[in-house]
Amino acid sequence: MPNVINATPQPIKIEYLLDTLFGVNALTSECMAQMVSKAPSVQLRLTPPWPAQLKNAHRIAFEWDGSAYRGVVHHAELMPDGDLLLDIDTAGQ
Repeated sequence: MPNVINATPQPIKIEYLLDTLFGVNALTSECMAQMVSKAPSVQLRLTPPWPAQLKNAHRIAFEWDGSAYRGVVHHAELMPDGDLLLDIDTAGQ
């Protein structure tokens, strides 16, 4: 059963890596998000607006309530309401 850490969207700064034809780009964005912990991973649900290229990120890092999280994005899903749901594997990070 998922453990909801915070059901109220809060502002977070997200750092992520994006593959391009010319190499990997390190990008940063500020978004509103909710986080759900699902050991050994977390889910971030980002409310619009969020950068379109974020759905193609392969690694991500952010802070939530003073704790640092980083991991590999295993799945990104656009929700019917426009939110972006990211499944992030944080095991071994």
